[in-house]
Amino acid sequence: RYEWILADLAIMCAGAATTTVYPSTNAADVAYIVADSDCRFVFAEDDVQIKKLVEHRNDLPKLEKVITFEGQADGDWVIGLADLAKLGEARIAEQPDEIDRISREIRPDALATLIYTSGTTGKPKGVLLLHKSWTYEGAVIQAYGLLDEDDLHFLWLPLAHSFGKV
Repeated sequence: RYEWILADLAIMCAGAATTTVYPSTNAADVAYIVADSDCRFVFAEDDVQIKKLVEHRNDLPKLEKVITFEGQADGDWVIGLADLAKLGEARIAEQPDEIDRISREIRPDALATLIYTSGTTGKPKGVLLLHKSWTYEGAVIQAYGLLDEDDLHFLWLPLAHSFGKV
């Protein structure tokens, strides 16, 4: 869904890094990945995904907020996308140049994405992908003419997969 792309871009423009989790990942592994990556904010599709976090809330002391696209918000720990938009509008009203300032400060070797392995050889492990990794890949795709802005794409992989994110 379009909102995942917006969330991913917003996270990177905020100078943070996206940590990816497949929707099919079980609650214990979700909690492990969220804790291991020191996530402070999580975007959750719906109540099924929120439940995984709620079940392990005591194991996630650094997780400040869960933002849901379609799930039930509690107005505190779990908020809706519209609530996040209001917080963002208030922040921009207070500091109108903040997004541009942060974006300019992001260095090519800064962490952009943590993609966790499936854990087939033990606990999932985070693969570090830098901003320059994604911009290089974009430049290569453009140079080879593989994708064009007029192309229509069908994503069969979620943004949790590196090819899906490309």
